[in-house]
Amino acid sequence: MSTRTALATIAILAATLTGCGSSDNADAKPKAGLSEPAVTITATATKLLSEEEVSQQCTDAVAEAAPEWDDWNLDLAGWQEDPKTPEVCKTLDNLTFNIAFLKGLDIAAACDTPAALPGKC
Repeated sequence: MSTRTALATIAILAATLTGCGSSDNADAKPKAGLSEPAVTITATATKLLSEEEVSQQCTDAVAEAAPEWDDWNLDLAGWQEDPKTPEVCKTLDNLTFNIAFLKGLDIAAACDTPAALPGKC
């Protein structure tokens, strides 16, 4: 696409999206050689979770993953790069992650005795 064509397309889009021109343009037909640009607008809603909710999700993710781990030790210096660290945990600060990690390990360990943590195993 040439620069001139790209600029013309941008100008048409800008005029279309901002509603420039009179209301008579609504019935006007496009000029020869110009086609109406296809505009697709996608709206997505993102629910922001509180740190407490993210921490709980992290705890749950650790509890689910921990039984598969050979080593439950945590390298505090590089926990964000550790491949066993669940993605949901990576936005937490060090202290919050450490607490969630330990709670997750406690849940995983208690699943041998479900009465220790009712509803978690």
